[in-house]
Amino acid sequence: MNALVSKDEPLKTSMPYVGYLVIKKLEKTEDGRLSLAEISHHLTKHGVTKSRPMMFALIFLHMAGLIDFRAPYIYKLAP
Repeated sequence: MNALVSKDEPLKTSMPYVGYLVIKKLEKTEDGRLSLAEISHHLTKHGVTKSRPMMFALIFLHMAGLIDFRAPYIYKLAP
């Protein structure tokens, strides 16, 4: 069975946790959109310094139907 979080990976860089940080930041914006630079800056404050966890989290959120990509922003989709 596949798992969202590997036992060998730190929890702070897992897809669900980083995705949670992105969604929380998107919810705080007025228009529900962020650029990749804004997301990267926010994640750096939370100790996510590599691009790999951010990309996997964004793919995870897109596949879950929570965000959409429209250049140059990432938009939060309505539930």
